[in-house]
Amino acid sequence: MRFHKKLKFLIIVVLLLGTVQPIYAQSSSTNYKIEEAYFGTGGELDATSASYRARQAAGMLAAGASSSASYDLVAGFVTAETPFLEMSVSGATVNFGVLSSTTTPSFGVATGGPCGCTFTVRTYLSSEYVVVTMSAPPTNEGGAALDAKAVQGLPSSNSAVEEFGINLRANNSAPTIGGANPSNSPDNTFADGTAAAGYEVANQFKYAVGETIARSALTPTNPAIGQTNYTISYIAKRKSLTPAGSYTMNHDLVAVATY
Repeated sequence: MRFHKKLKFLIIVVLLLGTVQPIYAQSSSTNYKIEEAYFGTGGELDATSASYRARQAAGMLAAGASSSASYDLVAGFVTAETPFLEMSVSGATVNFGVLSSTTTPSFGVATGGPCGCTFTVRTYLSSEYVVVTMSAPPTNEGGAALDAKAVQGLPSSNSAVEEFGINLRANNSAPTIGGANPSNSPDNTFADGTAAAGYEVANQFKYAVGETIARSALTPTNPAIGQTNYTISYIAKRKSLTPAGSYTMNHDLVAVATY
């Protein structure tokens, strides 16, 4: 009996703006409307000629970020006003080999690229983002899929239990599974990504199609313009009645940002 899990990441990035477009700085009355505001001792939002285009600022009256339930504001020198959602994936294949034991899970960690991680997310001018997993657990040629681990917990040693699960944390229990905690680059003041509930506890695993596995923490005053690096750890275990076959999974992740 041979089980083989090949992991390939296929990425879909979904950008949701809803019915309200981003507002960078807007104030209005019956006499005026400001779409993007510059207040300072001097400067120009759009200085152009036949040879160049520039934004200029002379002096700075305020600096730093401020936010509430209704707005986000960044004061300082002129910055870009275009929102974006950026997601990248490191090429990674996890091979579980032969699942020979019914009591001890096999495991693997998807890593790759310069950051040594599985995928990265970066946003600008968003209020928050989530990353959703959309793929069924590993499935064999006949359509039989490994049972998803429905409740977050330690890997089972019960020979009657079949399970597949993931988390996004550094794992240090025996057997040493490995993995890594989400890391914010350049530091936590520029990004606030975190593992979502259900996938955030070291050495415990879970899986459900359509669930959020990572998200921004929606930290007040944090613009989340930095990058968060995520690493996914996987476990899989068969039971005595698990159908034989070669089990594969193409892992689709969807990133959704809210503005």
